[in-house]
Amino acid sequence: MSDPSRTANAPNPATAKPQPISSLNLLARAGSGAPVPPPEPMPLPEHRLRLPMRDGVRLDTCVWLPAAWVQGGAPAPCILLRTPYKESVMGFKRLGVLRYVQAGYAVTIQLIRGIGGSEGSFSFNSPLDRTDGFDTVEWIAAQPWCTGAVGMDGSSYAAMTQLSAASTQPPHLRCIVPAVPSMDFFREVPYSGGVFHRQHTLSWTRLLQIDSLADFRSGFGATMPVLSQPELLARLLSRPAMAAAEGELQGDFEKHYRASLAHSTFDDWWAARTLSAADCARIGIPTLVVNGNFDLGIGAHALWRELEAHAPGAEHRRLLIGPWDHGQCYAGGQARHGPYELGEQSVIDLVALRIAFFDRHLKATGTGPELGGRVQLFITGANEWLHFDQFPPPGIEPLTLFLASGGHANSARGDGLLQRTSPGGTQPADHFVDDPALPFVPALAAAREASVLLDLRERERQHDTLVYDSGLLAEPLTLLGEPQAELFVAADVPDADLMLWLAECRADGSTVQLAGGQLRLRYREGFDRERLLNPGEPVRVNIPLTYIGHRVPAGSRLRLLIGGSNFPAADPNPHTGEPIATAVALRTALQTVFHDDGRPSHIVLPTLPRLE
Repeated sequence: MSDPSRTANAPNPATAKPQPISSLNLLARAGSGAPVPPPEPMPLPEHRLRLPMRDGVRLDTCVWLPAAWVQGGAPAPCILLRTPYKESVMGFKRLGVLRYVQAGYAVTIQLIRGIGGSEGSFSFNSPLDRTDGFDTVEWIAAQPWCTGAVGMDGSSYAAMTQLSAASTQPPHLRCIVPAVPSMDFFREVPYSGGVFHRQHTLSWTRLLQIDSLADFRSGFGATMPVLSQPELLARLLSRPAMAAAEGELQGDFEKHYRASLAHSTFDDWWAARTLSAADCARIGIPTLVVNGNFDLGIGAHALWRELEAHAPGAEHRRLLIGPWDHGQCYAGGQARHGPYELGEQSVIDLVALRIAFFDRHLKATGTGPELGGRVQLFITGANEWLHFDQFPPPGIEPLTLFLASGGHANSARGDGLLQRTSPGGTQPADHFVDDPALPFVPALAAAREASVLLDLRERERQHDTLVYDSGLLAEPLTLLGEPQAELFVAADVPDADLMLWLAECRADGSTVQLAGGQLRLRYREGFDRERLLNPGEPVRVNIPLTYIGHRVPAGSRLRLLIGGSNFPAADPNPHTGEPIATAVALRTALQTVFHDDGRPSHIVLPTLPRLE
């Protein structure tokens, strides 16, 4: 096995043994109709049982034990994964979980309520996950094959179950490794910026419902363009949105879809499913937070901020951000991601790194993964790892770029500019039309290839997209953090959406997305309330964008794209102001972006000058 500390600091492809796999690619392949071999199963567990929780509900629980116990009865620390994903769909062996057993750990994998062989009802990020996690950790610690030391592992939803359990402070839970958790369900799916993501909500929930990837038929996981799938296109555009799951989801899974739509503001239902500041303050155990440059969620960064602000134990807290997408943040990445050539130094063995973390905190051996500081992150473009003791690191400087034009910023052929000084005066505003009945659909909108997902050239050619260009950069510019846009806008309808994409326009003519942000304007004063627009009246809005860690070279351009829809990922706004779950009627919206002396629309970019 490769030395984890060397792997984290200066990855050596000759010794590292990553097992890159993308769950998105697997789902895409299944949806396209291509044959998908079932994942190689884990060996039979030493124990499989339905473990009773405090209310009597029994959860499907499997335990694999290391050789030291099987052969000699020596107890071992245990790594617990609580997940909604069946092995027949995800395949824990191909994700490297068996390597924990080989490294001397017991491994327990438990399906949450209402999934597979687990009793009870499925409920998204259920409040019961907290007590279920507590009860399971303490049951494990009391078993003769366990030393009493328990850690938790997993990504995405399985990261959220770690946080739920840790917030209840089980006495024997010693450490956690949450990768790409969700924290704020109104800044990421299902309501990113308050915009309902119907496609994700349907496809993700269907993933929980199926028993194998072969069941993931053409549709929500397909690689084929949306326009070539009339049934899928009709379902994603159908009104009312509340009825879109009929015939696709059943039982608790359809109930989840409908409940997500019924609770369209951050109310008590969502609060019960969301980690609060007080919850974070109770997570003082060693924590390794993992995120990726290409994961468009904001959860890992939100979690890090909350832990740093409220939780004790900072000396044992680590943040790792690598050049990975959502699935790769657990399984490991490759030297190329879409249009990005990352170099072999980008590839690290994430399983070995996690084992080093568990060795330190469950076995009290070794020093843990050596990240060169509490924070290690990868800068694409420069293709190098940076090391800090805090995040954001010291030395970040804001760069404000103002929007300007002669009133014709429509498409990349327009006159939109990004400039360092406010245009001032009475500069004419820009306008675009958003028609929810005819949303722009990129030709390869359903493709899962990163090169397609990140390519904005189709979008920037559209007249209903405003494009603001920085001109050629004379010097390289390193962006590190989450940009913030402040825009002055109006619409001639009671409600509208703003979609933002920050991109690098490269010397080869490609336009590659760096970050994105969006806001449904009825939520401009907060996601816990709705306030419709007065048609034609300007309002000021703040829109945070997703994380960037990228060096833009001299000779490239920065571009800010603004539009009104991001279909098929996000539901088009009907523009009527009606409740989104039941709205049927559609209106075309004329939207305006101001950039004059009294309304200086701009974007603030976090830059790291010392890397230049």
